[in-house]
Amino acid sequence: MKTKLNRAVEHIIPVSYTIFLIGFFLFPSSKFLSNFYYLSVAFPFFLLIVLKKINPKVFFSSRTILLVTLFFSYMFCTLFWAESFNVSDLSKYGRRALYILIFIAVTIYLRQSNPHFVERLLTYVCSVAVMVGIGNALLYYSQHPLASTLWGYGLLSSPSRAASLYGFATIASLYLFLQQRVAKAQVLYAAMVLVNFSYVLMAQSRTTLIALAVTIFAWQASAWLFYRGDENNHRRKLFVLLVLLSAGISALIIGFPEFSKAIFHKQGLLYRIEMWKQLLAQIAKAPWFGHGLNAEIRLVMTNGYVFIHPHSVYMGTLFYGGITGLLILLATLFSALWQGFRALEQNGNLLFASMILYGGLAIVSNGNMLIHHPKPFWLFLWFPVALVAATEMSNELSHGQIDMVSEDARQAIP
Repeated sequence: MKTKLNRAVEHIIPVSYTIFLIGFFLFPSSKFLSNFYYLSVAFPFFLLIVLKKINPKVFFSSRTILLVTLFFSYMFCTLFWAESFNVSDLSKYGRRALYILIFIAVTIYLRQSNPHFVERLLTYVCSVAVMVGIGNALLYYSQHPLASTLWGYGLLSSPSRAASLYGFATIASLYLFLQQRVAKAQVLYAAMVLVNFSYVLMAQSRTTLIALAVTIFAWQASAWLFYRGDENNHRRKLFVLLVLLSAGISALIIGFPEFSKAIFHKQGLLYRIEMWKQLLAQIAKAPWFGHGLNAEIRLVMTNGYVFIHPHSVYMGTLFYGGITGLLILLATLFSALWQGFRALEQNGNLLFASMILYGGLAIVSNGNMLIHHPKPFWLFLWFPVALVAATEMSNELSHGQIDMVSEDARQAIP
């Protein structure tokens, strides 16, 4: 009976995990996505631990996992010196941190269980992103001017969040494009890159555009350094794709000058500067250990607008957890980035380092805090952090053996 239950759970987790990531583009609401995750991903994985198919201690052999846990633990402790201590907040933020750790653990488990897991998963995610993006754009611009910001539906209803997701999809589809050797497949995946990048442009998020520009530039520079044999023509393919992207952007700017004005003449940067000045004055009252994870932010602009979060994860972390919290977060991200570059040196894989770099840049002027129920940063930040952590670990997840996963379960992983 236990063996049948083990096999059932091992089959369920990879499928439900794939649907969960696809759900960031497809599901109608954040609540629906969260409930799906709790029931279909977190609970089955917890069963594997209860059934002793996985030894959770093994995950802490990763330095990145230790740093992530330290960050969550410290931010959780800030609740004890917050101005308004509430026992219910301990439960709320404790659960949120635990769910993220489970998500990271599931990602590691699947990555270690099947070496082709990442490429297959990204193919599904990027394909759904393309189809949903085309549908959203056609529906929205059939009723609105082309120069207007693209507002999607469901979880894509926020342009900035949608842009961050499609920025991730652009990085992922770029990686898939570079893996192709057949001409038809190269054309298909190049089109996928262009569609995903176009959605970022239409969402008009400058933060995501800058993050993508820096990441792709670093990718190109790294390609010249590390692909010495160039057997897959990475340099040439990446250069050609960059030319196509540049040509598309130039055509858009020249053909629709109002579109470029909408992107480059927004007031968002001015608002952020004003917000951050006010927030720094509040941070100065508790610079080292912060105001506590449950502290309220209220920023009143000179024009009367009120913001309740700083539109920057780094500024938010500095407010809630002080300099100590920010330093732990930066140490976590730099450790993950370093490990990503080590993977690049070992096998020429640019994906992990690029995704970490993009995720770290995407939260510079977006977001609030990283301890939350499923949000886009789970996909574009915690997902690559988990992949990097998997490279740090030995192939021992249960009783010293990765072979805990049955052959049937391996085949079940999409």
